[in-house]
Amino acid sequence: MSKTLTVAWREFRHTAMTKAFLIGAVIMPLLMMGLFIVVMPLMMEANTTPMTGTVAIIAPDDVVQEFQERLHSKENPNAELIEQLPDIVKQDPLASSMLTHSASNTTNIVLHRASITEVERLKEDVRNGDLAALIVVPDSLLGNQTSETNDRLEVLIPSSFSPNHTDLLSSAAAKSVVDVRLSRLGYEPSEMYDMVRRPRVAATRLTHDGGEKEDNEAARRIIPMAFMMLLWIATFTSGNYLLTTTIEEKGNKVMEVLLSAVSPLQLLGGKILGQAGVSFIMLLMYGGAAIAGLITFALLDLVPISHLLYLVAYFTMAYFMIASIMAAVGSAVTELRDAQSLIGPIMIILIIPLALWPVLSEHPNGIIATVSSFTPPLIPFVMILRITASTETIAAWQIILSMVIGFGAVLGMIWGCARIFRIGVLMQGKPPSFLQLLRWIRQG
Repeated sequence: MSKTLTVAWREFRHTAMTKAFLIGAVIMPLLMMGLFIVVMPLMMEANTTPMTGTVAIIAPDDVVQEFQERLHSKENPNAELIEQLPDIVKQDPLASSMLTHSASNTTNIVLHRASITEVERLKEDVRNGDLAALIVVPDSLLGNQTSETNDRLEVLIPSSFSPNHTDLLSSAAAKSVVDVRLSRLGYEPSEMYDMVRRPRVAATRLTHDGGEKEDNEAARRIIPMAFMMLLWIATFTSGNYLLTTTIEEKGNKVMEVLLSAVSPLQLLGGKILGQAGVSFIMLLMYGGAAIAGLITFALLDLVPISHLLYLVAYFTMAYFMIASIMAAVGSAVTELRDAQSLIGPIMIILIIPLALWPVLSEHPNGIIATVSSFTPPLIPFVMILRITASTETIAAWQIILSMVIGFGAVLGMIWGCARIFRIGVLMQGKPPSFLQLLRWIRQG
């Protein structure tokens, strides 16, 4: 056992303690965490800078008056948008800071009435920085047949103008035009907005056990895919390391030196355990970055603790499945290009959960999802997708059966890998076919 652990530490050290791995698997996730937790809130705070300066406007008197009232009102210009958002978004502090740029921040704006004959001079003033912006509202936009005109409301700004300030001026000017249209027709704008405002919709799922659960599209579509991709990245990255290091050591004759000190099974066990540590670090770092993002956007309640525990269990299953396949193929060939012909058909099978993601997430309890949940080596990827996508608890017998079949398949695959490894690790020459690998399993 000590020799196996020695090989595991060697494998882990040669993979995890390299600059490429530290940058890709440690530093990048840490930067992502910093982006979510520190940088984004600071950016949102910086975006609340008030707009100052003089804004020239060419428009009828009632439009100018309405525009000025909107700029200096305490009403949030995004109030109508915020009203339509789900409660989970409105309660998020970061999302709120992005949407609640209050119009009270524009109190330093001075409006300057101008005529259409001054347009060219005013444009030059905007270019030179003497004016913050120029707004031109044609009279034709206020008529009863506005759909028949090609005239547009123009907001002319300097090249360095903030996008937030552009949105503020554009929104206030456009809404002022609409308010004036309604007022000229004898309607009260606020009453009309109340009439046409879309009601908020709350979708609630009625479960078979008599309970009620609020439906959430983000939780049902994005999070399940994120779980499966996290599992995919963590297992296949370390599996690829295992494949390439095994081929390199065999091609460079390092394998023969190692086998003089340890048995083939000890070498295989050490290599798989060492890469398991690499894979776990990747899962921990990228999973931590994802959780940091959920915390930042106040969405952590969308991921129950039970889902994280299932992730660890199915990650263990997925890793040893992929690792046994990669180690077996790596020991049977001497060049990476030879391994592609053996890995290709296996990858076609393993990519099925990615291809079926829309179907599995839409119908997590359907026949396709259920059958693939008990089909190695698809079990871990399909089950983590089903568990996180389903609005109802997956039947306990299905979870237990999937783990029994999955870990049973892991033992069988490791057994077959060990027999292939024992023969292939010292085999040279032409790479074997699938039929030859099956013979090695029977002969090993």
